[in-house]
Amino acid sequence: MNPSHPGVSVFRALVPFCLALLLMAVVSPASQEFQYRERTGAESLTFLWRTEQGHDGITVTVTQDQKNEFYSSVCAQDGSTLSWHHIRRPDTDVRAERIGNRIQFSGRFGGKEIKRSETIDQRPWYQPLSYSLQRLVARGQQAATFWTIRPDTLDILAMQAKQSECETLGTGKQAFTARKVVIRLDGLLSGIWHAEYWFRLSDTLFVQYRGTHGPPGTAETAIHLIDP
Repeated sequence: MNPSHPGVSVFRALVPFCLALLLMAVVSPASQEFQYRERTGAESLTFLWRTEQGHDGITVTVTQDQKNEFYSSVCAQDGSTLSWHHIRRPDTDVRAERIGNRIQFSGRFGGKEIKRSETIDQRPWYQPLSYSLQRLVARGQQAATFWTIRPDTLDILAMQAKQSECETLGTGKQAFTARKVVIRLDGLLSGIWHAEYWFRLSDTLFVQYRGTHGPPGTAETAIHLIDP
């Protein structure tokens, strides 16, 4: 029986630890802050979008601060949402939390107190899609079905997302390649509406969105990263 060399033993002990650190670096988005411009018809606004690693080293907090609205989501590394907070001044301050296969709402919505619980299934909750779909692209998942909350009504919608082709966005030295992800309602109503997200291939950052938020004739909403 040959005893192990001390150096080999130390190396073997360090390998799993180093691999774990490497894996965390790959799957854990660092704290980031970006500015976007949103246009709907003649109306335009800019907003700040931030991600920040949680103190637990497991969760990520995603915030969006715009005009009189503020959104904050606590998400897992895979993009699934654990809780959500939406403020729309002056009459809305609502929170939602996933507990098992239920989403519980509390707070004020449109000036009225709200406290209710909605049943979902085992599919993930994605909020916001700018982060959750980014994680889907980062891990190479081609399609997903999920739940999301419509902020203006608090309806919980079953959705589907599918990666589409890559496209070149921007011009000249500012051009870059981005992966398009198309989202639709899940089920029989999938054909009545869709929206599109783009994520830069080099770092999977959310860079562009296009969709219509209303009945036929409603102006398209477009969102672009200001400094790509």
